[in-house]
Amino acid sequence: MEKMTPALHRKLGASPDSMVALIVRTDGDPARYLPRLAEMGFVVGHQFRLLPGVAVRGRARAALSLLDEAWVLRVEEDQPVTAM
Repeated sequence: MEKMTPALHRKLGASPDSMVALIVRTDGDPARYLPRLAEMGFVVGHQFRLLPGVAVRGRARAALSLLDEAWVLRVEEDQPVTAM
């Protein structure tokens, strides 16, 4: 499985300086990776435990760099959730 959809990859690459909101699924407890995320310029909004990961905001360019991190399992765009 790829870490990011091709559509999201294109979107981030087209505007590398834009701010983006993402969900980053991690290999294990996300707390271990908070210092690295901060180092990469991300602001963490929420940590998830059931499916380990974090909601982050940062530059699209940094989001593309997440693909090189071994502990990153998946990067998805953080979108609003609605109930019916």
